[in-house]
Amino acid sequence: MTRDQRHPLMPPALSRRNFLVGAGTTAALLAAGAPALATSAGTVLPLVAPLPAGQPVRTLFAPNEQVLAAYLMIVAPLANSVRDVAPNYGWMEDGWQRTPNQPYNSRIMEHVATLSWFYANDRSWNPYYRDPALLARLDAALGYYLSLQHADGSYPEYSPTEHHLSPTGFGTVALAAVLRDLRAAGELYERRVQIRDAIRASSAWLVDTSKPHWNRPVQFANQVVAGLSGVVEAAHILGEPAVSAAVPNRLQIILKDGQAPAGFFHEPVAPDAGYNFDVMLPDLGALYQRLPDPAVIRLAERFADWFGYVVVMEPGRDEGFILSGTSARNIVPTFVTTPVDDLDRSALARVLLPHVPALGAFFASAEEKTQARNAWRASTAPVSPRKKQDSSPRLHMHVPQAPAGIPGSQRDARAAALRYRRESTFTELRKGTLDQQYVFVRRPGYYTAGLYGVRPNSLQRMGTNAFWHPVAGMLALTVNSTGPDDWTTVADTVGTASSRGPVTATHHAGPTASGAVIAADALTGYTGVFTTRYVTADGAVTTDVTHRADGIRRVLSTPGASRERIPLIIGTGDQVVFANGTPAPYGQETITVTRGITVTRGGMRFIIDWGVEREAKYAPMDRSYLGDRTHRILTVSFSGTLSVDLRVVPVT
Repeated sequence: MTRDQRHPLMPPALSRRNFLVGAGTTAALLAAGAPALATSAGTVLPLVAPLPAGQPVRTLFAPNEQVLAAYLMIVAPLANSVRDVAPNYGWMEDGWQRTPNQPYNSRIMEHVATLSWFYANDRSWNPYYRDPALLARLDAALGYYLSLQHADGSYPEYSPTEHHLSPTGFGTVALAAVLRDLRAAGELYERRVQIRDAIRASSAWLVDTSKPHWNRPVQFANQVVAGLSGVVEAAHILGEPAVSAAVPNRLQIILKDGQAPAGFFHEPVAPDAGYNFDVMLPDLGALYQRLPDPAVIRLAERFADWFGYVVVMEPGRDEGFILSGTSARNIVPTFVTTPVDDLDRSALARVLLPHVPALGAFFASAEEKTQARNAWRASTAPVSPRKKQDSSPRLHMHVPQAPAGIPGSQRDARAAALRYRRESTFTELRKGTLDQQYVFVRRPGYYTAGLYGVRPNSLQRMGTNAFWHPVAGMLALTVNSTGPDDWTTVADTVGTASSRGPVTATHHAGPTASGAVIAADALTGYTGVFTTRYVTADGAVTTDVTHRADGIRRVLSTPGASRERIPLIIGTGDQVVFANGTPAPYGQETITVTRGITVTRGGMRFIIDWGVEREAKYAPMDRSYLGDRTHRILTVSFSGTLSVDLRVVPVT
């Protein structure tokens, strides 16, 4: 049986009443000269009318549904992007959601959940409730979407023949929502039967442990958990508990083989701050709403513990930096809470806050959420529509059902309890699923971290990746971009960069690598001075990092002409001066020969001292963070060996 035989592409016939109403709407639109985004300009399927002038009216929205206003603005363009002629009748062709914008990419079609919501939900601000033109276009889109499903229940994303986890998981959630809406509206019975069969089949595929996404270790955990969330949602909408009966067992597999011992979720077998927090965590919240399995809480607890090491707040602020060098996929260098609903991608993770208190450090407070919603309601500015490729239906599906959060006093207490804030001295080594060591070191004068071992992902950055002070904040931070903003030693004679390949690390007691070896398992809890030696795979660069109470020392050994590159985080009010007195103006490249550089911030001064006269370059980068921080790259040229000390002292 072909896919067209299983899921006919043409919709069931419209009633005469619906056709006449839709035809009248089309005539009015054409008379007014409204833009026609549909392929046939509305002569086959009537166009959906644009939003009337003066709408949406902010004061009409319930606080938890304000996020829907920006989607209301795009209902007509979304619906009118549905092709109503062959080929690809029913495809949403206008590039609103996901790439590649190709007819075989079923992820594009997840916006059927947006169209169905506005069709089925009666609100005073929703002119599309029971709109016949919207229903006709939704029906066409559903016919096309369902035609993309393979016989085994999966969907493609990057090629027509692909059986892909991501569109199958996220698509099951979207189609379950559509089924809910169509049932509530009492419409499209035949499509509802098709959707029922489709989500039964996709759910079975998602939990089938013979499929590649259940290979061990489980990779791309956010997609796997999205799939499980889709399965439990489908079971709930269908009223068929058997559909999700396997989910508790699959959660145990994720616990064992989808989350690293360090606490991060595999992306694919390394951490990723963006996918872990903004995608995986809210799907755990969605799962827990429908299936309060203890495994969900255990997964979230382990992740919260990990996140408490890699999210580094600036002093006196509830925002800060992410140790981005550890991430394998997304380039996310900063952490900022998001009380604004239109940006709140992690909203549904707040379901977990009563059960995982440590997560409270990473969310805006309930008061901030209320304040943001009150400000939105009071604003006289026009509502901004969602933009193409920033219109995921997950946001409007999650935000209205998400809890507001915890009070600010509790949030502040959770943030204050982050270990690097609470303790002045600790060493913590966390192990990856692969042979990777994530080492976090807190001493009275700083907090630093390093990543050692194999490097399976090209964006991960190895070695030392941060230097933070509890009063002065972040001085140096590696970002996992393709630019020069990573802490590295470049051996120019052989082209090796110490951060951009695997490194082998050993840990030694005392101020040099000649000290007794500290076994990796014994490094956690070590409070004295110790030195980590890490060596590139080709042996070209050896780096000894000594962790003292007041700062770190990096001793670099290379075969010839080399550069030490430190990605400094500089505030707009910082004073930067080389040791020879040469100033380094904020937005200007400066080159000099000197032995060090200082950065004065408030009452504290960072001192970077390499002890001998070497050419140094201070270069601005066109990238800013947190409103008043930017990256400036310090490069020190040397040959053979170099010793660099970093410490912080009070300004006297």
